[in-house]
Amino acid sequence: MTTTLADIERATARRVGPYYQAFADRQVPTTANFEYVLVPSLRSSVEQDLVTNLWLLRRGVDVDGNPVSVDPNDRQRLVATYDPERGQVMVDRPWAVVPVPGEVIEFHHLNPAIELREVVRAGLRRCLFEDRFNLGTDYIYEADLTSALPWLDNINMVKRVQVAPYPSGFGNAPCSMPFVVFGECGHVWVRVNGSGGMPYYGGLLVTVHRPHFSWVNGEDMIGGPTLDADTLNVDLEYAAAAAHIEAWHNLPAKLQAAAAGNLQATREQAALEFTRQSYVHRLPRHDVHQLQHGWDGRSLVVNA
Repeated sequence: MTTTLADIERATARRVGPYYQAFADRQVPTTANFEYVLVPSLRSSVEQDLVTNLWLLRRGVDVDGNPVSVDPNDRQRLVATYDPERGQVMVDRPWAVVPVPGEVIEFHHLNPAIELREVVRAGLRRCLFEDRFNLGTDYIYEADLTSALPWLDNINMVKRVQVAPYPSGFGNAPCSMPFVVFGECGHVWVRVNGSGGMPYYGGLLVTVHRPHFSWVNGEDMIGGPTLDADTLNVDLEYAAAAAHIEAWHNLPAKLQAAAAGNLQATREQAALEFTRQSYVHRLPRHDVHQLQHGWDGRSLVVNA
């Protein structure tokens, strides 16, 4: 399940308000005026107001999927007026370089830079997947997990600790073992032994539930995705449903305006959909065997 940040933004845009994707006219390029673009799919003999006050976004690609050079300062504009007879869209201020013939443009209800992207990034923090790490082979009593994994910043992310068959003696598969997780100076620590036993020598495997926000382009990224082409291993509908909820939390006035005419999902409907997606993509539940102070190998607290 690989998708891009741009894909998630488009899927979210369809949920939060009016959204259209089109392309600039190939026959009549916009060269004489730096404040408008002609959009064939928006031409109509019917007086309608489809895109006025929406944000026009340029992602730098044409209708055939070829890259188009776009100055970052030209990336988005607010639509000032719209002439349906010509399919002419006038923006609030001129571009340095106008859209080229066939360039894909998008129309959004939310500001793409400071609203849409931020709710999508926030939604990715809600979407979890299971991951596992080997802490290495050494005499291990306690380990600072955040030092090794900077994105691991919550004790509830640690779900299971296993001892690997190193060098031998534990069969052919890792064995679950008691542990306790605690915080210290903003870091998450794991302890794999009590005061009555010896440290473990061997590969310790830690299973965590981590947000998709921190796994971008197939590698750890604390700051999360920032570019249209950044890839994430998350289901598209799962991510869009999470972003929809974040939009309701952060921009209730704009979401309420879009939902008032029953053209978009209400807050309750959005919450129900994210609950459904969370259930579809729910993660395995592991029994957490936690240590008591002074554990001597016999007394356990088992939290199922």
